[in-house]
Amino acid sequence: MSIQLPRTFQFIQKHLPANTKGLGITTLSKRNFFQSIGDFFAEKSGKKRVSYVAIADSSITQLHFQGDDLIAENTIELSQLDHFYVSEGQTPDGIIHHLSCDATVIISEKKMEDYHVKILPCLLGENASNVQAIQSIQWAQESKKAITEILKTWPEQIAKNKAKIANENV
Repeated sequence: MSIQLPRTFQFIQKHLPANTKGLGITTLSKRNFFQSIGDFFAEKSGKKRVSYVAIADSSITQLHFQGDDLIAENTIELSQLDHFYVSEGQTPDGIIHHLSCDATVIISEKKMEDYHVKILPCLLGENASNVQAIQSIQWAQESKKAITEILKTWPEQIAKNKAKIANENV
């Protein structure tokens, strides 16, 4: 079952995985020099880049938008993880609480990649304009709560999966 989004996020609905339970905003992905120039001019026309994180029971999907247009997507499945750590923190000004996630993704038997994802509550709407409606703020807090509940179970699930694999290989 898909998450019910406030009106300000309806443009993203068709891009969310079907089993999305929570939605957050994350830091923007790194861009090369030419992409950054394009981003600058796109922002001048009102199409800022915003990156979202959709959380399901067994996956994290990062969706990178420029205005209403999806420009990149990346999904990490729980079954791909060798390590996952989540902690709660806040921005340096102390205003916004966020989740910091560190993951090690198994690419192949001999190769792994480390990822860091900072998930902030969705208190921003289309093109990162401020959301004023109290319902949207309440929705963002409920979404953050769902994300926290799901991600806090992942380290234990990974440990169980590793133990199961070890037992099968004995």
